[in-house]
Amino acid sequence: MSSPIRLACVEVCNFRRLACTRLDLDEGTTILVGANNSGKTSLLTVLRNFLGDSPGFRPYDLSLSQWAKLRELSKVWEDLGEDPTTDTKDAEEWEVQLRTLLDCMPFADLWFNAEEGAYSYVASYITTLKWEGGPVGVRVRVEPVSNTDDLRKLAWAYREARLPVKGLPQEGHAWPVDIIDYWLRNPSDLRRIASYRLDPQKGPLAPTAAELPQTLPGSPSPVDLSHLRKLVRVDFVSAQRGLGSEEDEARTESPSSRPGMFSSQLLKFARQHLNVSTSAPVHGEALVTAIANAQADLDELIYKALKPAMEDVEVLGYPGLHDPQQFHFRTRIQTADLLAHSTAVQYRIDKTAVNESLPEHSIGLGYQNLQSLSFMLVSFRTARLNPSQGAPAAVHLVLVEEPEAHLHVQVQRNFSSNALGLIRPKEEIHSKLRSQLLISTHSSHLAHGDSFTRLRYVKRLAGKLEGAKPSTEVVNLGDAFGNDVETRTFAERYFQVQHTDLLFADAAVFVEGTAERMLIPLFIERDFPKLAKKYVSFVDIGGSHAHRLRPLIERLGIPTAVITDLDPVIPTKSESGKIVRSAVHIAGQADLECGNDTLTSWHPKLVKFEGYGRPAPAELEWISPAGVKVRFAWQLPVAAASAQWPSSFEDALVLSNIDWFKKLDEEVDEKGNKRRHRGALGKVIDLVRHHPDHVELVEVLHKLMHGSFSKGDFAATIFERLNAGAALDCPGYIKDALAWLSTELKVNAGETP
Repeated sequence: MSSPIRLACVEVCNFRRLACTRLDLDEGTTILVGANNSGKTSLLTVLRNFLGDSPGFRPYDLSLSQWAKLRELSKVWEDLGEDPTTDTKDAEEWEVQLRTLLDCMPFADLWFNAEEGAYSYVASYITTLKWEGGPVGVRVRVEPVSNTDDLRKLAWAYREARLPVKGLPQEGHAWPVDIIDYWLRNPSDLRRIASYRLDPQKGPLAPTAAELPQTLPGSPSPVDLSHLRKLVRVDFVSAQRGLGSEEDEARTESPSSRPGMFSSQLLKFARQHLNVSTSAPVHGEALVTAIANAQADLDELIYKALKPAMEDVEVLGYPGLHDPQQFHFRTRIQTADLLAHSTAVQYRIDKTAVNESLPEHSIGLGYQNLQSLSFMLVSFRTARLNPSQGAPAAVHLVLVEEPEAHLHVQVQRNFSSNALGLIRPKEEIHSKLRSQLLISTHSSHLAHGDSFTRLRYVKRLAGKLEGAKPSTEVVNLGDAFGNDVETRTFAERYFQVQHTDLLFADAAVFVEGTAERMLIPLFIERDFPKLAKKYVSFVDIGGSHAHRLRPLIERLGIPTAVITDLDPVIPTKSESGKIVRSAVHIAGQADLECGNDTLTSWHPKLVKFEGYGRPAPAELEWISPAGVKVRFAWQLPVAAASAQWPSSFEDALVLSNIDWFKKLDEEVDEKGNKRRHRGALGKVIDLVRHHPDHVELVEVLHKLMHGSFSKGDFAATIFERLNAGAALDCPGYIKDALAWLSTELKVNAGETP
């Protein structure tokens, strides 16, 4: 039986850079990806603050876009001549100020998809008497004040605090400089929240989805927060879990104060759910013998009590032969403090070696992190199903921040599916409860271990107008390819195999093959040092497939350079009469065609081949309707080689560095003997040396590249030389594309990389 309710969508406004951001949630696992400082952590934090046990909002959580309005409002309060709490005049003006203040506050709209069977959970938030299932909306909002009486008190308190320093220069930063500064010393004002009903017909789940969050009526009636707690419960796993060695733990206040250690997790679990007392110190020599005799029985009892939870933890375990295979527990018994220490977790490498075990601190950080993290998830499930009062919450949302810390790749790939299983109730009696997982990550292994339908790309948006603040948009990557399931599946499988980091980068460079993938990063490091400090993802995908990722690039919105080959071909008839296209070098043939699907189907789609030799600026740059820019680069005639036109990266590299290759033939070894160059490099040197005529050189290079020539060997040899500081020129068409990328990322404008 499936759950009749789920959290389908969240809209967040006025929180940090989340000016107005919508997040669609998967019914099971949702994974947030994106570049640094895009807003992934903010999404987790705002949900934790609104739905956790105690709101933790601070002044700097208020969106920068609202600061100017708040400061203008506080200036009005500064000019108050008398205490407004002593009378009720100007009531209308105070109502306007109240709306202005509350409109600046962070809020989150929670949209649930609920069936009739979920009525008891959502009844308090239903807006119609004839409800038969459908969307249910809840707004939770920070409210420093909830009425004009409280607003008058806040205004006068601010005025009194501001009065002694009002005439001082702001450069002195005498408190309070403004209302934001005032709240830094009075943060409790921002820890009051209220919830409200929303109209489903004006929400994002309506048949005609609203583009912006709805406006509450003038004097909305709040719904008691206890109803929200019954509807949804949130648990949070921070990226900082306090793992390390025993020596590190000794530096803390006490060994049990570190929540990250697995033993601490077990102790907390036992205290809350197993009624195992860890207090009551025991004294007296008469008990020593009794304690010793009870040691084995106590160890066994603890093991049996924790065994059900431990079996779930082992689901995420490392499969290696030499990894710890079994848990067992050893109570640290002392006459002075029986069980005042946490239950000591030990691991056996060999299940049959009963007396051979290692303490928790002796295993790797990866295993410590894995067991701690997995047991936290199990503990969350147990706590959700055993609330201190009432029934379990209908929806359990578990937020996990960057779980990849210390985890091995194999575990990262399977983490999301295994973790969801740990928080889901197993008993049939709980089958109507919903469990959902929201993960933020910087791991391509974790992200690509799941379907694109569960990935949400958190995208940075720069302010378009002068003075506008940066904001965040969340893109559902499952929608990027529309109904083209074949292309989406291709992208998913390609990303899994290539382990590409495209979803976390500031910019992308699509390259044609191994040589470009190896050498272009070195050219960037040498010729574009500021660009090298940016997060640029290199995607090794040929021209026959690069255009298939166009929908993804449009949705990501990052500047991209597509460096590809012209692939010139001539149509000819085969013996069977079929038209076939044969690869040729460029020598001014009248019937030349471009064989690169990316250039012919994406951009620039030139009809005549010769146009690729003299492209206009608009033919080099593609701009989407949304303003996403892609710079295309292909081989152009090389002035240093008598304007001969190469057709591949290797041709272009050689023609751009003819003198350099000639000089290699004059190299001598440490004994003064002429160095003999072998392999792919040796073949190229011979061609350059024996074909001084550039027209001939282009032709023989083409034949060489399309024969048994090892491009991988050639690239590796050039890589070694370039890495050692060889004065090898970057082909012009690539250098121009990298310069364009630098401009798009603004690294030439004095920006700190």
